[in-house]
Amino acid sequence: MNEAVGRKDLHNPDNHRIAILPLANISADPKDEYFSEGMTEELISTVSRIAGLKVIARTSVMRYKGTAKPVGEIGKELGVGTILEGSVRKTGNKVRITAQLVNAQTEEHLWSQSYDRDIEDLFSIQSEIAQRIARSLKVRVLATVKKGLERKATGKSDAYTSYLRGRHFLNTRSEEGLKRAIECFQQALTSDPRYAKAYAGLADSHAVMALLEFLPPREAFPEARETALKALEIEGGLAEAHTSLGAVLFQYDWDWPEVEREYRRALELNPNYPQAHQYYADYLKAMGRFPEALEEMNRAHDLDPLSLAINTGIGHVLYLSREYDRAIDQYGKTVRLDPTFVQARLWFGRPYLQKGRYKEALAEIEEAVKLSGGSTLSLAMLGQAYAAAGKRDEAKGVLGKLMERAKRQYVPSYWIAMVHVGLGDKDHAFTWLEKAFEEKSSWLVWAKVEPRFDVLRSDSRFDSLLNRMRLLPAKSKELGLRGWIKGPKK
Repeated sequence: MNEAVGRKDLHNPDNHRIAILPLANISADPKDEYFSEGMTEELISTVSRIAGLKVIARTSVMRYKGTAKPVGEIGKELGVGTILEGSVRKTGNKVRITAQLVNAQTEEHLWSQSYDRDIEDLFSIQSEIAQRIARSLKVRVLATVKKGLERKATGKSDAYTSYLRGRHFLNTRSEEGLKRAIECFQQALTSDPRYAKAYAGLADSHAVMALLEFLPPREAFPEARETALKALEIEGGLAEAHTSLGAVLFQYDWDWPEVEREYRRALELNPNYPQAHQYYADYLKAMGRFPEALEEMNRAHDLDPLSLAINTGIGHVLYLSREYDRAIDQYGKTVRLDPTFVQARLWFGRPYLQKGRYKEALAEIEEAVKLSGGSTLSLAMLGQAYAAAGKRDEAKGVLGKLMERAKRQYVPSYWIAMVHVGLGDKDHAFTWLEKAFEEKSSWLVWAKVEPRFDVLRSDSRFDSLLNRMRLLPAKSKELGLRGWIKGPKK
């Protein structure tokens, strides 16, 4: 399953690489599923703070939820030497957590323990399990880390359960789910106004609302910035909040030096945080620093090998660095992981377009349109693909649909601009790119390196756009790009 660039050697798993499998919900109420999922995510977060352990991220382990696969097989697929499995039963204000640590190669049980506590003691359970894992694997826990593990994020059980609900809804990535997540995090903060992780959750929710185009950037990102800063005011050492703030600085403020500082600080605080590696790689990509970006994406992949977003992101590095054949190969591997993942299908079409393989490009993008139910992003990509393939009438038809949709909901001007780019209509493309600039469209962060903009790079209006974004100007057209974009070697 694990096929990405620079992947981990799965045949020699390290016992200090650990997967915490989804804790089974054995509560009487199926609605408590959010609680078992949240406890899994919180345990992963807690254990990942111990230097010397590498913990597989939530995205990858959740693919094994409810699985009957043997521990040994899971260990091979994830490249881990140790697995923690267990269950959660919640009854009123009481909770019972059963955990057992297993050697993934021999399937020998290293230890098992049951914890019967009040919900107020959940942080103590997480700390005890993390330290027990470290002792079993003979990993020393520094005194400063131990103190952090034993610190309660909140003393209010209702705040914590609201937070767990918020994480559950945030992970859905749907518009309704994100709205529910914001409500839950706000409920947590009503119970405990000093709950830093709830503020970080709010920041992520607002940012994702903008990134998935459910809200205009100028509505969502200022809220994300405010709540990320509030989280850091309460707890300056929270890696999640530094990552959230970095995302706002990158996607909205375009404050490039501060972006790098925030991401590097997040990784200093928690080198096992895959989202920080992934987001830092996005910044490096946008700056044209492709070898470094690929290194960061591979670090993220090492921690979250089955993440579809991370596997797609590796393909994006290769695409932006003009390594189209390698990008096609990587996107193909990602689609095989999950043929229904829309983003991989869409991005798969882009290197095909750049190589003039229009039949394959249209097949991938048309499938993405179908899978997404005709999302704005997929329609815009289809319009540009039609234009590139010489199907101008079809491209103009898509453009008409986007313009009509814009009367009813937010449609990023960036995507209308991209269809005009495909049609070769530079004047209209720049008109809409200017509107995208005024909207503070997060898609513009790729302007310096996006191959589809190569046809605009000789125009002074494009240099003007890059200069206003505080990006280095493009020095020449497509052939000249090799002089300033240093991509991975073929």
